Amino acid sequence: MRHGFVGMKVCLLLLLLVSQLLGEKPTSFYSTTELKSVAVIRDSELEEDPDIDHFEHLCPGYGGYELLHRSGDARSWLDVRYGETTSDLYRETMDKANGSFPFKSNDVVEWRGTLKGNVFTPFAIIYRLWVQDLENHEKSHSRLVVVALKKGKSEIIGVFTGEKASDEARKKADSLIE
Repeated sequence: MRHGFVGMKVCLLLLLLVSQLLGEKPTSFYSTTELKSVAVIRDSELEEDPDIDHFEHLCPGYGGYELLHRSGDARSWLDVRYGETTSDLYRETMDKANGSFPFKSNDVVEWRGTLKGNVFTPFAIIYRLWVQDLENHEKSHSRLVVVALKKGKSEIIGVFTGEKASDEARKKADSLIE
C-alpha cells in the first residue's frame, strides 16, 4: 500500500512538471512601431515650427500592454504602458545603452511570453537600439534591450551586443519565468 502511495505521488509530481514545462514554454510574438500601424500622439513633422525633432507614437502590444515609441533630440526609446500606468524608461535607456544618441533602429519588437491555449501572456520585450561609440562618434553599435514587463513597473533588465546577442537577450528574458 505504501509503495502505491509513493508511486502515485511520483507520478503526480511528474505530470505536474511535464504540464508546467509544456504550458510555460517561452515563445515569441512580434509587433511593429511602423508609422502606418501606430497612433500618432504628437510629431514634430506635423507642427509648423517645432523646437526640436520629436515624436510620441502609441504602438499596439499584447496582454494589455502598449508601447510608447518616443523621440527627442536624435534619441528614441520605448516606454511601456499597462492600463493607465506608463513605465518611463528614458533615463534607464540612456544610462544602459553604453553610447551616445541611442535610437530604436527598426520597427520590430519581440515579445517573449507563454502561450496557453490561444492566450499569449507576455513577460518581456526585446528591441534593437543603435548607439554612437562614446569615444569615436564615427562608429556605431547595435544593442538589444530587454525590458521586463511588470505591469506598471516595467524595467530594463539587460542590454546585449555581439554575435550572440539574440540568444543572450532571449535567455535573459526567459529567466523571468524560471
